[in-house]
Amino acid sequence: MKKIKFAVCTLTPFLLLPLALSPYQESKCAYVILWMAVYWCLEPVHLAVTALLPVVLMPMMGILTGEEVCSSYMKEVLMMFLGGLAVAVAVEHCNLHERLALKVLMLLGTDTKWLMLGFMLTTMFLSMWISNTATTAMMVPIVEAVMSELKSSIGRTEPDSGAPMDLNSLNKALLLSIAYSANCGGTGTVTGTSPNMILKGFVEEHYPENWELTFASWMGYNIPGMLICVLISWLVLQITYVPCWRKQSEESKRRVRKVITARFTELGPITFHESAVLCLFVLLVLLWTFREPKFMSGWADLISTETRIGDAVPAVAILFLLFLFPAEPWRIRDSPALLKWSAVQFKVPWGLIILLGGGFALAKGTQKSGLSKWLGVQMTQLSFLSPATVLFILCIFTAGLTEIISNSTVTTILLPVVSQMAIAFQIHPLYLMLPVAVASSYAFMLPVATGPNAIVFDTGYVNTMDMVKPGIIMNIICCCVQMFMINTLGTFMFGLNSFPSWANGSYSQLPTENWTLPFNTSNKIT
Repeated sequence: MKKIKFAVCTLTPFLLLPLALSPYQESKCAYVILWMAVYWCLEPVHLAVTALLPVVLMPMMGILTGEEVCSSYMKEVLMMFLGGLAVAVAVEHCNLHERLALKVLMLLGTDTKWLMLGFMLTTMFLSMWISNTATTAMMVPIVEAVMSELKSSIGRTEPDSGAPMDLNSLNKALLLSIAYSANCGGTGTVTGTSPNMILKGFVEEHYPENWELTFASWMGYNIPGMLICVLISWLVLQITYVPCWRKQSEESKRRVRKVITARFTELGPITFHESAVLCLFVLLVLLWTFREPKFMSGWADLISTETRIGDAVPAVAILFLLFLFPAEPWRIRDSPALLKWSAVQFKVPWGLIILLGGGFALAKGTQKSGLSKWLGVQMTQLSFLSPATVLFILCIFTAGLTEIISNSTVTTILLPVVSQMAIAFQIHPLYLMLPVAVASSYAFMLPVATGPNAIVFDTGYVNTMDMVKPGIIMNIICCCVQMFMINTLGTFMFGLNSFPSWANGSYSQLPTENWTLPFNTSNKIT
């Protein structure tokens, strides 16, 4: 298998050479995208290294200048993402996330169904703010501790208390619930997962007159759908696994409560470090939310009316304060800061930032070369379908594709095409783009699909078929939920019933003749 992988990766640049040697810019851009897509799928080198290829290939092929390509790797949306990631690292650094998780579990009780719901709601909330993978990595040991106590309690239960509890099924259900809620939770905020940031960056780059997609409007639209998906996944797992359980004994409930309480007690009283990080974290969320809340004037308008203040400004400001304020103010000379640079260096996924930058470079090249317009024109063959049908096909296709390719890659490749398709159909671009970006997080079927899935699979308690069976149901249901949300709440919030004027002005108009030509000859290099 490794030999085949090596052969494919070696031959790919040469097999695609006819595209690179074509006189059309569209085909040259297609060469770059296909080469990168193959390398992203097979990973002969790290994903972030592949994401640097546009810096070399696009200037050499005359698609973009070196300055245009490099500017894609440090945009304002990436600075916002970096600030958000660093603040999340501060939350992890002081262990605040574990305190919040254990507190929620204590409040919701230890009955099996409520315990699972507690795990899911906690994981979902944390995944909105810190990485899905880090959240899952923190929650899995708690599940393992709970399961250990349940196994210990089995010997103490009465022999006539009913059919024996299937702890393996319960273990699978709890682990899958964490993976599902982590994947869904990332859709709740702009900074929750990388496809969200890719969409925001794409919209800001190609539709600069659109001010509809803000931090507040994203939460207003996505949080209801996120909650619905998490509750549905809870029901799916209950239906799938609850028949295997007997009624939980009071002894097992007591022991589960004991282990959760013991872990919470080990944390000790809340420290100044945790309190300060929590206050700054809440302040950042409020600043993001009320920068442009839409229903009232935001604080950014009060400060400056001539220059636009973006979401990167509060993110970096809070990050600076985390490095400035002491964690132990009573010994200010020797106290470390709330956040250490070494923690940021170690925990921030720098490769992900480069990966997003490579995606923005591809999107810019796709648009400037005319490839996205050409692909959008080809998609007009679907014009006999209703917009809702096209959207459903796109959501299912995206959710299926993201099972085998990273969600960042899927979003990077699809958004330019979907955007131009919307313009070709004369429908609001967000009507197609927003659900596609969200659907790229609906990866419930395979271990390789997401970090949370891989962590759960790596425990050894869940096999591939355990993930595939409920995962198929979850993929379809979540896509249907997204369809419902975009046609109801999304239409109300973003005015999706009409084609916006800013969409016409952002991309060059689609040609009305010669749509059957292989490429638009206006982009031919002479």
